[in-house]
Amino acid sequence: MVIGTTHAQASVETAARSPHPLTWFILPTLVAVVPTLSWTLLQTDLPRPAASGLPLIATLVVLLILERLFPLHRAWNRWPDTTDLVLLVANRGVDLAVVAITVVVVAAAAEPLALTSVWPSTWPVVLQVTAGIFLGETVRYGLHRISHRPGLWWRVHKTHHQPDRMYTLNGPRLHPLNYLWAAAAHTVPMLFLGAPIEVLLVVMNTTVLFVIFQHANLRLDFRGINQVFATPDVHRIHHAREGSDREANFSIVLVLIDRLFGTYAPVGADIAADGIGYTER
Repeated sequence: MVIGTTHAQASVETAARSPHPLTWFILPTLVAVVPTLSWTLLQTDLPRPAASGLPLIATLVVLLILERLFPLHRAWNRWPDTTDLVLLVANRGVDLAVVAITVVVVAAAAEPLALTSVWPSTWPVVLQVTAGIFLGETVRYGLHRISHRPGLWWRVHKTHHQPDRMYTLNGPRLHPLNYLWAAAAHTVPMLFLGAPIEVLLVVMNTTVLFVIFQHANLRLDFRGINQVFATPDVHRIHHAREGSDREANFSIVLVLIDRLFGTYAPVGADIAADGIGYTER
C-alpha cells in the first residue's frame, strides 16, 4: 500500500483529522433510504427505468456533495473525467439491456422448464433483497477475481483501474463488456430462479449504491461498518498502486465474501493522494 507519511506521522495526522462521529450514520442512512425509495417508486405508475434510475441520480448528487464536505484528499475533487461521464451513461444502457434480454430468454427457456419457481417469492421483500445481494455478490466476486488475471479479462477490466484518484464516478467506470458481466451477475441468476423484476431492480440499485459509494473520496467514520460492508476505506486498498498485486478486497457490498475466500485486507493507514493506480500484468 502506498502511504504518504511514516506510520507515526500517519497516526498523528489521522488523529488530527478524525471524521466527526455523526458521519457514522451516513452509510446506514443511504443503505436504508436507497432500497426503500427504489421499492416505493417501483410501485407507482412511473416507467421502470425512471423508477429505478431516480434513486441512483439522487445518490450521485448526494455523494458528490459529501465529497466536497468530507474529502479524504481535496486534490481528488477535480472535474469528472470525460471517460467517466461517457461510461456512466453507456453502462446504464447496458444495465437496462441485460434486464430486457434476460426477461425474454427466461420466458422462452426457463419458464417451460419450471426453473422460475425456485425463488422464495413469499418471503418479505427485505429478505428477498438480502438473498439477491448474497447471490449476486458471490457470482460477481468470482468474476471480479477472474478479471484480475493476465490476459483478455484484465485488458478489459483495467479500464476501471486506470485513474490515479478515487471519486464517486470511478465506480461505473467499466468497459461496457466488463459491465455486461457485472450486471449479469445479479440479473441472470435472479430472473432464472423466478425473482420478481421489482426485487431484482432493488438489488441492482443497492449494489450500485455500493459501487459508487466505495469509490467515493470520503473521510467518514466507518468504525464497525468496515467489518460488514465494503466501504471506501476497504476498497481503496484494492486500488492502491503498491497493493495491486495483493489481490485484496474484491467485494462490492459485503466483505464477508472476501473473508470466506481469504482475500480480505483490513483497513490500515490512509492511502496517499498519489497512491492509486495499477501494475501492468
